[in-house]
Amino acid sequence: MARPRKRQNQGLPPNLLCRRRKRASGQIVEYFYYVLANGKEKSLGSDKYHAVLEAAKLNMASHQVSDIVLFIDVAKRYELEVVPTKSKSTQLANHTAIKWLCRFFGNPPVALEKIEPKHISQYLQWRKNNPPSANNEVGLLSHIWNKAREWGYTKLTSPSQGVKKYPVTFRDVYMEDYLLEKLLEFADQQMKDILQVAYLIGQRPIDLCKIHRSHIYNGVLHITQKKTKKKIQFAVVGKLKEIIERRLQNGNEWLFTNKRGRQLKRERLSDFFDQLKRKTIANYPALEDELLPLQLRDLRAKSATDLSLLASDEQAQKTLGHTTPKMIQHYIRKEKTLKPLDEIISIKIE
Repeated sequence: MARPRKRQNQGLPPNLLCRRRKRASGQIVEYFYYVLANGKEKSLGSDKYHAVLEAAKLNMASHQVSDIVLFIDVAKRYELEVVPTKSKSTQLANHTAIKWLCRFFGNPPVALEKIEPKHISQYLQWRKNNPPSANNEVGLLSHIWNKAREWGYTKLTSPSQGVKKYPVTFRDVYMEDYLLEKLLEFADQQMKDILQVAYLIGQRPIDLCKIHRSHIYNGVLHITQKKTKKKIQFAVVGKLKEIIERRLQNGNEWLFTNKRGRQLKRERLSDFFDQLKRKTIANYPALEDELLPLQLRDLRAKSATDLSLLASDEQAQKTLGHTTPKMIQHYIRKEKTLKPLDEIISIKIE
């Protein structure tokens, strides 16, 4: 049985070693070395990310000579070249997913083209305790595979194609009007404004926090969604205009701020909403079962649902910034009320 790697070498690509050196000042510095086929070591410097990328390239080169490309090497390259181009939250999710994928397909290391659909099924079974994550990880594997095709490592289609994933249940909580009214009753002025703006424009909480004075000009609020980079414009009229003018008249740069007048962070917004829920529940304990499951993001779904019911699915789709009708359906939590047959067509029923 192979001897386990030292702590500082765990998680590094094959053949990459980390050595720690203590300087005269007492500072600990890490240096990285790549072990060549002849046993000699090649210095890759002290920058971990650069060393990992170079090691992945060297591993690829050595495997290509023998026509063998390991999945873990492709995954590492993807992690170093593709993941950094994504949003921070997606980066964190991808790093975690790649960690799980490499744990399964890297112990022992599996050749990329040896992975078959049956292995994807085995992976899903291995991750059965967390079905949503398992589905996302297999989805990421498919994207890694497509990149491998672009990079010339394989001509095969992704082995995840056609493999049945775990059933997905989408969130179906709808914030009824009377629940929103109760929350507004106990909210301070800023939280009231946040709830109302969230409902009026149907944007994600992170995009509410990002609204800056410079985003409002020529009577239009310009939103660039953080997640998708989709650009949306809202006419500053009615209640939205009233809230924006009142909040920016004191000279603040950000529409929603912390106590120091700086940009309100997404994490703090969640904390404030949880505090508001607890306060509302304390005053309306009979509504606890309905209030407790609510999340701030449910206002986005409420906005989509109400637009669908009162206007159209197309209007809801445009407001939320979705590219396909299928996407907006996940946010519509209520169906339109249907009329009886005799109210639709002329028919006589005795």
